[in-house]
Amino acid sequence: MSYGLTPYDKKRYRDSKRRRRQAAKAEKTGRILPFSTAKRRIVIVIAVVIIVAGLSVGGYFAYNAFADKGDTKSAQQLEQEQSEELLCVVNTATPLPADYVPKLKSYGNFKVNSLAENNLQNFCDRAKEMGVEIKLVSAYVSFDEQEKLYNEKLSEFLSNPDYTEVRAQAAAQKLVPKGGCSEAQTGLLIGFDMTDEKTSAFIERECINFGFVQRYPKDKEDVTKLSESKTLYRYVGIENAEKMRSFNMSLEEYSEYVVIQKNQE
Repeated sequence: MSYGLTPYDKKRYRDSKRRRRQAAKAEKTGRILPFSTAKRRIVIVIAVVIIVAGLSVGGYFAYNAFADKGDTKSAQQLEQEQSEELLCVVNTATPLPADYVPKLKSYGNFKVNSLAENNLQNFCDRAKEMGVEIKLVSAYVSFDEQEKLYNEKLSEFLSNPDYTEVRAQAAAQKLVPKGGCSEAQTGLLIGFDMTDEKTSAFIERECINFGFVQRYPKDKEDVTKLSESKTLYRYVGIENAEKMRSFNMSLEEYSEYVVIQKNQE
């Protein structure tokens, strides 16, 4: 009587033992794995792949969200910096440091601030379409070059016996600012050849449509503290230029107006 137990089968036992030895040997050599072991490893590999993929996808979206936020912030900062640069007033009260050099682009034989380059080119192209040629006579001037120009003008006045040194300095600075006190150092102050009447009329009429305003008009000498210049135009951007003409404001007045408006927001 077996009492429910499987009768001992010697041949069956030897075959089972042989299969176990072969499976163990195969597992060591890596040729084949027992079903249960292989299944377990496959499950582990799949789980690892899923986890890594999940982390990668999550990391990708997190990085992009962070990057997008950073880019937006950078764009806002860039816009703010450009706005401040366009409306920067440079004079004896608010001079530029000697080492200040804006981002410049070559324009013919001159260098101009990169912020003004595109609209300056558009201005000149539009003039050609209207049968007018716009010529530049001045643009970016470095601190050292401006100081040299000022000293030359000062020497002219000092050579006149009617001028004391103090009077000569005051007179020279009204015509040629000292180094650091000229907006030519910003690369945004452009001198145009206004000898041709047709060209002069076109520039005066169309300048604001391309972001330029006359920097030193005659009726604003008490504000700018510099003598009238019909040839010097300042790039301030189209929107600013249109408002300045509409309000009849100099750059000094308009810059102050913008600050007041921002403080009231």
